[in-house]
Amino acid sequence: MKKVKAIACVLMVTMLAGIFAGCSKTTKISTESFAKGCEKLKLEEFDFDDDEPDYDDIEDGIYAVADEDMIEDEPEAVESMLQEIGLDEVIDADDVTSMAIAAKCIGISDFADLSDPEDLADIQVDGAFAVQMTLADDYVEDFMEYVEDMLDMADISSKDLTNKEFYVSKKDGYFRFHIDIAKFLKLVLENEDVMDLVDSAYDSDDFEDLCNSLTGDVSVSIEINGSNIFIIAGINLNTKATVLPSFTSAFGAAMNPMKVPMNQKVVEDGIEFAVDNASSAMSGSYYDDFDDYDFDI
Repeated sequence: MKKVKAIACVLMVTMLAGIFAGCSKTTKISTESFAKGCEKLKLEEFDFDDDEPDYDDIEDGIYAVADEDMIEDEPEAVESMLQEIGLDEVIDADDVTSMAIAAKCIGISDFADLSDPEDLADIQVDGAFAVQMTLADDYVEDFMEYVEDMLDMADISSKDLTNKEFYVSKKDGYFRFHIDIAKFLKLVLENEDVMDLVDSAYDSDDFEDLCNSLTGDVSVSIEINGSNIFIIAGINLNTKATVLPSFTSAFGAAMNPMKVPMNQKVVEDGIEFAVDNASSAMSGSYYDDFDDYDFDI
């Protein structure tokens, strides 16, 4: 009997060790492994220096890889890509040794052709976007400071985020966020300031009907592990998310950001922040700083 208990204890310890060893806070994936994940997803490869892919390409799924040779031959392509994803202010293009991107969005054509907001209720969108980047230096401190600066610009404090949403150490860090569209729009409808703005430009009953008809999710995970950056984001509108889960699986992501609970306080504060900025813009006070300038046109 003692032998059985001893074996059971050993098995339990082994299982727990395996579980904790396999649970990483952040995703660390090489460009080569990322490309293999894209192939597994059956995405179509395109070159960074080619024309931008069209909507049909993105519907089917695309990916692009910039290896060391390409970066050396065409550094301007890397600089352009950093600008496109908004990281040119924090990452020196000379420090990028390799990178790759992947995207797939079913229904993007219908969304792009949208002319009447009320038609949103009839559109189904399911997509995801991912970026992998390998750097020559450790960027954890600079990168996470940059993330916090971006949050500050949106009037969001990292102190208001849960440990599932924000984490930083000397070795790695992440920002993850998830918005349940139906819950978000319910908060929008409950905000009197928002509805006052709506009444001034739109039929409030139509707006309420539209908000009550929409479902889906918006989620993002921005991660850094030493010199390795991984970003993944997803959106599904009026349909179940299938692309984002397939991306997180293929790339071995530490977490699907859609599983992060929506932070209601941060969302409510974000709505107020947006309303304040919209009110300032509509009143003209947003542009008061330009009064001192004499534009000669």
